[in-house]
Amino acid sequence: MVATPFGKHPATLLIERAGDAFNGVIKSQLGDTPLRNLNASGADFNADLAYDYQGQIFSAKLAARVAGDQLDGTIKVDFPLAPTVRFTGTRA
Repeated sequence: MVATPFGKHPATLLIERAGDAFNGVIKSQLGDTPLRNLNASGADFNADLAYDYQGQIFSAKLAARVAGDQLDGTIKVDFPLAPTVRFTGTRA
């Protein structure tokens, strides 16, 4: 479950390490959204993503920090006047 200013939304963030690289995907009611250019440093990570919403593709940047079982971060959609959305989550 991800909590945003727009309410709570069921979503799962999966990140896997493959050698020195990371792969990730967000699974939500919008479908599966692969993370691109996923970089991690300590407890912080960031990635690019693109998702289809009602037939229109939106690009966004995700930045987050893991602290124990908590996840805090932001998503900034590349769209004029779109606010940066803060989110929180908990390890399942």
